[in-house]
Parts: sequence; C-alpha cells; structure tokens
Amino acid sequence: MSIRDTLQRWLELKDCLASCRKVLLVTHDNPDPDSVASAAAFTLLLKSIDRDVKTASGGEISRSENRALLNSIDFKIHSLHYLDLSPFDFFLFLDSQPGSGNNSCTLPPRARYGIVDHHILGTEWPHQPVFTDIRENYGATATIAWEYLGARNLRADSSLATALYYAIRTETSDMGLGAAKADRKAYLSLHTKIDWDQLHQIVHSRVPADYFRMMKVAAEGATRYEKALVVDLGETSHSDSIAEVADTFMRLEGIDWVLCWGWNRDKVMFSLRNGTVQQHAGRLARKMVGDAGSAGGHAHMAGGQLPVGEIPLAETRLRFRRTMIPEFLETIGVHNRDGMPLMELA
Repeated sequence: MSIRDTLQRWLELKDCLASCRKVLLVTHDNPDPDSVASAAAFTLLLKSIDRDVKTASGGEISRSENRALLNSIDFKIHSLHYLDLSPFDFFLFLDSQPGSGNNSCTLPPRARYGIVDHHILGTEWPHQPVFTDIRENYGATATIAWEYLGARNLRADSSLATALYYAIRTETSDMGLGAAKADRKAYLSLHTKIDWDQLHQIVHSRVPADYFRMMKVAAEGATRYEKALVVDLGETSHSDSIAEVADTFMRLEGIDWVLCWGWNRDKVMFSLRNGTVQQHAGRLARKMVGDAGSAGGHAHMAGGQLPVGEIPLAETRLRFRRTMIPEFLETIGVHNRDGMPLMELA
C-alpha cells in the first residue's frame, strides 16, 4: 500500500475519532513485539491529535525478550482484567481482532471500535467496526504502524524505531517468512535510526532458570512425525511459553511444522509454526478448533485455545490429543502416525 493510501486510511481513522477523546488500544493477549511496538507507535500517533490514550491486553508478558523490549521503551500496558472500560469512547484493536482466540477483551455493547491488523479476517466480531485496515499481505502490524507515522509526518525516536525494527524482524523471522515489499522498506528505513545498545539488550536479555527447565520438559515431551514436531508442554502457568517453545523448536533440522500445546486450569492452548509456503497456519488453527474454541494467526504463525467450561479439563485435553493433533497431521500431509520421541532421535 502506498503512503498516499495509508494517508487516506489515517484520515478515515481520524474522522472516526472526531467525537472521541479517550481511546483504548487493545493488543492480543500476552503481547509480542509486534503488538507492543504497534501500540507504542499508535500512542504517539493519537496523542499528536490530543487524544487520551491507554493500551491494554489480557494475559501477561513473561518472555524475557518481550519484557526487555517493553522496559526499553518505558511503555505501560494495562491489564484488561482490572481496567474499567466505561470511560473509553473508542477502542482500537492492534495486531488482533475482537472475538479472536488471542484476545480476551469483551467490548461494551454498541462500543465504537476499529481494527489495524495483518492477520486473516475475523468472523466473530461482536458487531461491525467503524474502521478497519487489515492487510493480510503484510508481514507485521508494526509495518502498518510505521506507515501511519509517515503519513502523519511523525518521526519515531531511536527507542521507538528500535522497537518497530525488532518487531518486524521477529514477526518475519528476519525477513525470511511472510515479509512483503512494505516490510522490507520499513525494515531498511528503521535500520538507520535504531539504538544498537538497546537492540542488544533486547535480543540478548537474560533468562531465568525456569526457562531451561521449561525447555527440558518440552524436549522430553516432543515427538517427531516426519516433517512435523508435536510438543506436549504439559501444565504451564505462562501461556506465552507455548509460543516461545514453538519458535525455538522450529529450528530443528528437517522440520516444516511445529505444534506446541499445553494447558492451565482454564483452557488448553496451542501454537503453530509453519515453515512452508503451501499452507496457512492461521486457517489450519481455525480448522482444528472449529466451534470448540477460538483461533487465529497468519500464514506462518498461529495459535488458539479451548476453554474449559462444561467439558472438564481432562476431557478437553483428551480431545485435543486424540482428535485435533491427528487432524493437524492429516491436513499437513503426514500419514504415518508412528512418531519418534525427539530425545531418541540420533
């Protein structure tokens, strides 16, 4: 999309905000660098037109690199579980959509809201948004945010530039997966503006001892099925650990797909990683879940969850293991179900 097109979208969004003073930016639960950087950029954007802006999400940020990123830009993300939504007269969903599997925000009835995202179009919106800018061909929402800043003639300082750069880098696996021409343009432009010390502190952030215990559990619970790796992480108190494990194990030689799953007392959760161009992780995640839960994502990264309600946790876990994992393997073309434990591979 050209700068002229983005400028037009910005003017449309600005018109939607004409009668609104308090805006809540809503990221997906357990926000990743793409969510964090996009929210920071849109905070700058909306404050430039004198709006009162806050950012909120469900879940938590437990991944070391993501915490380091958040701290490096001194950015506050409020918890949706404790935030009173009634004062806000506009909600802008960033890198997420209402009703999706990675978003626990329940909009007030008839709330005015908009969406800026790069994931596949949602089907479970509570009611129609007044503004949408969904670019499925983009590799990162941070790229869209960067274009909005440019359309408004706003310059990101070195701290925000570093956050946007890191977001695009991680979301596209160093420009290797799903990166569009627009992502490359933003990446190269931001490269000249970043704070290298800040980037080093993010990329090489220290991890707690629990990280290595988690990876041990993951390795022992991993099974290879031809080109796919299924990782049973078991019970976990940090839901974004599932995504972190999926990212890490995607580096295994000969693997095109990773499905990592785990649970807590409220839900069964999973993350998908796809290294191919033939199939779409987000669509596969939605197919796996069906009406039993919620899911979403883009071509190379996706996730979902099955809430524990009337169906007990043990039964939900059994359903995932016996039904959804086989469906995943069948869909990606793995027909041999005699898996090999990762720790037994030569």
